[in-house]
Amino acid sequence: MATVLSSIERNEANRMYHITLSDKSVLRFPYVWLRDNCRCADCFDPSSRYRTCRVIKLDADIIPVSEEIANDGKTLQIKWPELHTSCYPVSWLVQMRFSESAPEWIDPFRYPKHLWGAEMKDMIPTFQFDDIMNSDQTLYDWLQAVVTYGLSVIKKAPTECNTIDKLGNRVFFLKQTHYGKVSQVISQADYTSLGFTNKSLVLHVDLPYMEHSPGIELLHCVQQSAIGGDNQFTDVFNCAEKLKQSHPEYYKILTMLLVDFTDWGVPKDKDKVTHNYDDHHFRSRKPTLELLPDGRLKAINHSDLTRAPYFRVPVDQVQLWYKAYTSLNALMNSPENMIQVKLDSGEIACFDNQRLAHGRTAYKIAEAGKSRHMESGYIDWDQATSRMRVIRERQGEDPI
Repeated sequence: MATVLSSIERNEANRMYHITLSDKSVLRFPYVWLRDNCRCADCFDPSSRYRTCRVIKLDADIIPVSEEIANDGKTLQIKWPELHTSCYPVSWLVQMRFSESAPEWIDPFRYPKHLWGAEMKDMIPTFQFDDIMNSDQTLYDWLQAVVTYGLSVIKKAPTECNTIDKLGNRVFFLKQTHYGKVSQVISQADYTSLGFTNKSLVLHVDLPYMEHSPGIELLHCVQQSAIGGDNQFTDVFNCAEKLKQSHPEYYKILTMLLVDFTDWGVPKDKDKVTHNYDDHHFRSRKPTLELLPDGRLKAINHSDLTRAPYFRVPVDQVQLWYKAYTSLNALMNSPENMIQVKLDSGEIACFDNQRLAHGRTAYKIAEAGKSRHMESGYIDWDQATSRMRVIRERQGEDPI
């Protein structure tokens, strides 16, 4: 049975309505918020879904003239002092309910998250490339897996360059960086990043020196002919929670002190710059553990590769920060928290660059004339969650 309005009571002292529904739940809505969110054609444009009323004309102390339950309990109708009438569907009011009358709202397209350790080795969600490209439901399921676990593997992808550009366009588009949209990761004699060598890479996140670090990283194995070169992954959210339990003072300082990151590339011949990644200089400052306003983890900012030598924090806090930082790193590199995955040709590792740290073991080419050829690219979370919402709306879910 559909939920309908049962009764409305005014609380003039707090200037809000107490609305009781047929399921006995109570919603509380301030008068001014209801006026600000009138859904009539004069106040709201349904095509763009933009509010069109001007807040400069809004009276924060407004009191309605009258109210009534209409349309057999399906609508709340309010008349305002300026001779304006607003109608609010009960289904919309339920969606918009404030946290005082419901559990704290959590974005379903970014949470919940399943934290993991070494057991994830045998639990990595896998998908087929063609299924993602041809089915909206599989596309949604793949993105949801990256939200929940921070990691998935796509199999049977073409072993052609720029395959991940097609995957990015299936979602929305790939993030443009100084490496371009797609970076071909092959060992090079003349390199500006350790990623373009056959050396091992310590656990890190990509591009923390940018103000807006990439959300999802796509790592496509175009050709695998190496001895070694395993990809390593650690759920740093899981490690951070363990640190919070064992050493809360360590956790706290990692959320407070801002760490400097930097990356620059200087071309050997400034008159012949061939790539943007040869000619750049990025800097940013972020805490190692970045929190949301409600205290939940938002992102990790960790890279010894690009952590700057300068550290603009109070000097008497440096020692404690290093104790905390090395303790977190010990957890990240512990066998109980890390997994190793060796991608085969035609496989794509997809992971949350703001949650997982990734690394690589050193490698050497197993067969003359061959190479270990990977390509990487990024999709920002804004684009990924936008696609997820659109798919859900097409399936009949009401947009908020």
